[in-house]
Amino acid sequence: ISDDEDADIRDIFQEAHDFVHQVEQIDGKVLVHCFEGKSRSATLVLSYLMLRKGFKMAEAWKALKRVHRRAQPNDGFARILLSLDETLHGKVSMEWQQRRPAMKVCPICGKNAGLSSSSLKLHLQKAHKKLSAGSVDTAMNMEIQKALDALGI
Repeated sequence: ISDDEDADIRDIFQEAHDFVHQVEQIDGKVLVHCFEGKSRSATLVLSYLMLRKGFKMAEAWKALKRVHRRAQPNDGFARILLSLDETLHGKVSMEWQQRRPAMKVCPICGKNAGLSSSSLKLHLQKAHKKLSAGSVDTAMNMEIQKALDALGI
């Protein structure tokens, strides 16, 4: 599932929750992770705590943030979780502060590459290997040179 505000992550709740529950039954441990480890994985953990453990959103959020400070579901996933909170408990237990972290934009093609430098590096390696050698520094130098050329410097 994409980390997109319009993606309906509820489609994978059941499968993910069932898997975690099975592992719990044998006293195992599960690492829940996504590409950047912030949005999709956090949403799955929060939904599990709410649906399977009876947590309110505020309780689940506090528990998750204690162990994973960088957790930050995108705003669309947060709306899904808040709606779930209201359905389960009759009201929303917390306000969501919308956070829009700045996307890293590829200096070569202008596409959004993700939220982290590693996302930008991966994009450069895949999309512009010959131009940038996959290096963020090389790509930034190219962008600076383009700007200087445009200014006639």
